[in-house]
Amino acid sequence: MSAESNNNPTKTRCRGCWCKLSAFTTNTARRAQILGRYTLACWQQQKIRKATRLLGEKTFQALERGEVNPLVAPEVGEAVQRAKDLKDLKDNNYRVIAAIREQIRRSSAVATPEEPGDAEDNPPQP
Repeated sequence: MSAESNNNPTKTRCRGCWCKLSAFTTNTARRAQILGRYTLACWQQQKIRKATRLLGEKTFQALERGEVNPLVAPEVGEAVQRAKDLKDLKDNNYRVIAAIREQIRRSSAVATPEEPGDAEDNPPQP
């Protein structure tokens, strides 16, 4: 009996079906992660805009006080650092999204060329 069950094509096909279902489920979860990361990136972009606006205000206030070089003022330096940190967070977020996309690409059931011109239109004839 065990020899029959090992050679049963229905079980082999079923294993392939489960494998594809597992890949589909995993990739769906990864796409949900990407959606969450994009939402986070939008929120971070709003924070970057606010930090940039505050940087402009601090620079203007330093100029009004008579600073020759407003970038050496401590509050302006802090605002610059905050804007840089927020941009780094957002860039890191996009790197994570790219890594998740690469995981989806590797686990995809259908092989796709990287660029449209990669596939040969006319393969050589033997």
